Amino acid sequence: MIPDELPGNFPTDSVASGYVSCDSGRTIPLLKEISMNVVRTPPGGARARAATALLLAASLAACAPDEAAEEAAQEAVVSLAEIDAVLAELGGKPTADLSRGQRWRLISSVGAGLPPSNFEAADLPDPGSRGAGLMEAFCDRCHWLPAPQMHAAREWPLLLRRMQMRAETLADRLGGPLTEGLMGEYVLAGMATAAVPSEENLQVILEYVQAYALPVAQAGELGETEEDAFYRQRCSACHEVPSPAAHTASEWPAVVGRMRANAALMDVVPLDEEDSARISAYLQSRS
Repeated sequence: MIPDELPGNFPTDSVASGYVSCDSGRTIPLLKEISMNVVRTPPGGARARAATALLLAASLAACAPDEAAEEAAQEAVVSLAEIDAVLAELGGKPTADLSRGQRWRLISSVGAGLPPSNFEAADLPDPGSRGAGLMEAFCDRCHWLPAPQMHAAREWPLLLRRMQMRAETLADRLGGPLTEGLMGEYVLAGMATAAVPSEENLQVILEYVQAYALPVAQAGELGETEEDAFYRQRCSACHEVPSPAAHTASEWPAVVGRMRANAALMDVVPLDEEDSARISAYLQSRS
């Protein structure tokens, strides 16, 4: 569990620098076990904070008094090994066969592209429908609730099938015999996934999200200019290329602004001010 606050003597750039600066004034290299295998992150920011917090116990060992430093360091190495063992167990055979570096890089990238946190059940199209109700019941157990407009109609079948497979897998990996005792006092049973939708309910969800899916650009709708290429490249990172006719000219600036905010929430590199203005102008000229 990542703490809300880090101790004052624990620098947020320690993972990036490979050193821990302590209150005593000592600057100590991080344990070789850590510095060789943990993904490097730039100082500050959410990723650096998460990586730093994950290694809190191991890194703070380096700030222990001189007479206890060696013993604390040994305990820290064990803690890191235990954390890595849990990740390997929870990830199943595909992650157990990876090197530690690969496994931790994979875990650090999991959040990128997940639905943003600013979409609520009340925002769903036709919120009183069965499809909206089933989405609310099943589609926010592992991540935030997705909007049907996040993806094109032809993207949704594969996405839903993949989510169904993962949900079924979680029931066996969280809170079952595989993880019993691995986390000591932490109980993983409460993290097990809720019941997965039946095939009938999955079909209802599919029909619902496809009915309100992202309108995509059709063949011949976009040109071959530099601006067309720029639009295709920047607006297809998370979904298919939207149709310029999906919104009116007056609506597009707000939509582009919302997509920019969503990208930041989804841990995807967002558009800057210049690119946002450029894409808005492009869409307004073609809507």
